[in-house]
Amino acid sequence: MTTAVGVADVAGEWGAFPDSVWLAVDWIYLGIQAVTGIVVMRWLWLARTNAEAIEPARHRHSPMWAVLGWIVPIVSFWFPQMVVRDVWNASNPERPRGAGRLSPTPGAELVSWWWAAFLTNEVLSTISGRLTEDAVVVRDVDTVAAVAQVAAAVLVIMISARITAWQTNPG
Repeated sequence: MTTAVGVADVAGEWGAFPDSVWLAVDWIYLGIQAVTGIVVMRWLWLARTNAEAIEPARHRHSPMWAVLGWIVPIVSFWFPQMVVRDVWNASNPERPRGAGRLSPTPGAELVSWWWAAFLTNEVLSTISGRLTEDAVVVRDVDTVAAVAQVAAAVLVIMISARITAWQTNPG
């Protein structure tokens, strides 16, 4: 939903609908983004807690960082990705249990691709309006950011669905 509204926001920059609608989309986007963030943090906290029950090997960060990692400045650039990667590796049934450490497992590169797309969207969305006064350049940067946001959304859905399936039926 956040991605759809983000794409609608960019469509507004391309002149797809009047400015009054575009302004409403911005406010809707902000609200949906807040709700989505809370849902993702809750899911990740639960998945991180479950991952430790499935595989007690040492994770890089405690379950509290599944939430704080998104909020604390600076570490928010890499902690969420680390938590998700550890949850992926701990939950993956292809990983031998009881090895004592969380080594990489097949498919974990999806986490890296998701994080790259997520950060690309975040960085471009943040700097686009500050980059220039030129509305065409801002629109073009926002368009690339929206493409990255769509990629990140697809990848996080794939990742969360796979982790949830693994944790629902471990082993």
